[in-house]
Amino acid sequence: MKRLLVITFMVFLPVPVVAQTVVQQFQLKQNGEFASVTEPTGPGSSFSLTVSRNSDNGGIASLNYFASSIAPDFNSVTFTQIVGAIPAADFTGQNTQNLTLNFSTGDLDPNNSFSQTCTFSFIDFTISCGPAAAGTINLSFRQNGAQRTRVLALGEEITTGPITVRIHQRSDNSTANVTGSVFGTSVVGGNAQVGVNHSSTIEFVRTQ
Repeated sequence: MKRLLVITFMVFLPVPVVAQTVVQQFQLKQNGEFASVTEPTGPGSSFSLTVSRNSDNGGIASLNYFASSIAPDFNSVTFTQIVGAIPAADFTGQNTQNLTLNFSTGDLDPNNSFSQTCTFSFIDFTISCGPAAAGTINLSFRQNGAQRTRVLALGEEITTGPITVRIHQRSDNSTANVTGSVFGTSVVGGNAQVGVNHSSTIEFVRTQ
């Protein structure tokens, strides 16, 4: 039954049940190289990350990180989200053959980013949020060309707790190998991609 509740939470969490007030909102353009990876980190836990250059925004880059973990007793699920602009120097590489992300949570600008960890209880159906823990992400991506895809027009909206992410993407993509660490957890392989964004946008909305 608790497994069913976990699935129900993940499916219906985007649906607002009360009127909410927007407390933070910003949008970033994405033009240029990007890299992404999705990987499980243990039983009931996983993370996904996308980092992209933003050539139309003063050369900065953007990061979208999401991690979730279901408690062993299935009484709660905890998720961490870090989104927003990061310094261009954090995401390096001349092309999609080799891209490197060296990010610290201290690099975030509070004016156009946010990070938080929330826990949703399946016992009383409440959610509590607070600042995400500090840490670093160090990843190296190498294009392998095993599969190439072209995204012609992607429109996606994902709401998790108080955070909504809206993505509009046009890009050329390739599979990639990735190595490194994410907040102390080693990453090898994973479902990784690299590519080039074309006039894509990512928008973040936080409510209360």
